[in-house]
Amino acid sequence: MAENVTKPKRMRELGPVDISGFKAIVARTSEHVWNTENEQKENDFDCFHHTRHIVFRFIEGFRDHRCFYSTQIWSVWQDQLMPIMKKVVEPYGFERPEFPKVMLARLQAGQVIDPHKDGAGSNLYTHKIHVPIQTNEKARMFINDRSFHLEEGKAYEVNNLVPHAVENLGAEDRIHLIFEVFDNVESKA
Repeated sequence: MAENVTKPKRMRELGPVDISGFKAIVARTSEHVWNTENEQKENDFDCFHHTRHIVFRFIEGFRDHRCFYSTQIWSVWQDQLMPIMKKVVEPYGFERPEFPKVMLARLQAGQVIDPHKDGAGSNLYTHKIHVPIQTNEKARMFINDRSFHLEEGKAYEVNNLVPHAVENLGAEDRIHLIFEVFDNVESKA
């Protein structure tokens, strides 16, 4: 089994990322797609009551980060997602970056994601990355009771094992690309 990853105390900025083309694609995504994909999500937890997700990849049973699956919509979006994710994780210097969870999360304007901690399981072995695609100055993330505004065009690693929450008091929905990554050196041939 892989070793636990070292997570930041709260959050770590990973640097700028060009999301301009991807943001345009997300903006053209229909409400029908958002609603249909959200109905199929595996991460249907109470704390996300006003958050819709488009899940591209997910870890089977939340336990082993090496056992994941791609949804049907992954094949449509992967060519747009992979360059962004690979660029974001360059600072880690991974030999074989693997992305077992990939999703878009859309928090409705004027709503919150309740305080929660992600379960230990697979989260001990992956880095959790947020890339804001659409946000506003009134969208805040709280990690261990500290408030952060995550800016569009930047990537952040978030410590998902400590209490965290989100509020979006702005007039537009907050949309983040969220993914997890680990160095899959064990599967090297």
